[in-house]
Amino acid sequence: MTRKFNTLEGFVRHLRERVEPNIARAVHRGVQDGADLIKTETKVQIGQYLDGPESGLPTAPLADRTIDDRIRKGFSPDEPGLRTGDMRDSYGTRVSGEALRVEASIGSDDIKAVVFEVGRMEQNNYQPPRPELAVAAFRNEEKVARGIGRMVVRAIEGRLLPNARATDSE
Repeated sequence: MTRKFNTLEGFVRHLRERVEPNIARAVHRGVQDGADLIKTETKVQIGQYLDGPESGLPTAPLADRTIDDRIRKGFSPDEPGLRTGDMRDSYGTRVSGEALRVEASIGSDDIKAVVFEVGRMEQNNYQPPRPELAVAAFRNEEKVARGIGRMVVRAIEGRLLPNARATDSE
């Protein structure tokens, strides 16, 4: 949608009334959508072995001792990090308020999720890192940036922000 302005004053009024009030909201919305995407992708990856060029990949196979323990406790033998689903479900997002600079935190307060991500180096209890969150963030960096950009463009054009999360096809 192309807007035409007959006067400089009309353009300035458009910026002041339609664009400026919505830019911070657009940035916040784009960051929130991006954080939600990374959280969702992280949750999907738990229980799978990851492969790829990212740091920490491919993820190591489960130790025989871990597989035996999983079977003994009634869980599937080979789904890293996924037993009851509690750890996977503990991931969440926190996003700062509406502003031109918005920060997001994605992760879990569950210590098991932290150990799962960064590993444990104790001599008798070594656990290799399984960087689920880092990989999800790396793999979705461009989608997140494009999503934020789409929200800002909508605000500049004076269009309303969507009620649902923006998609790549917009």
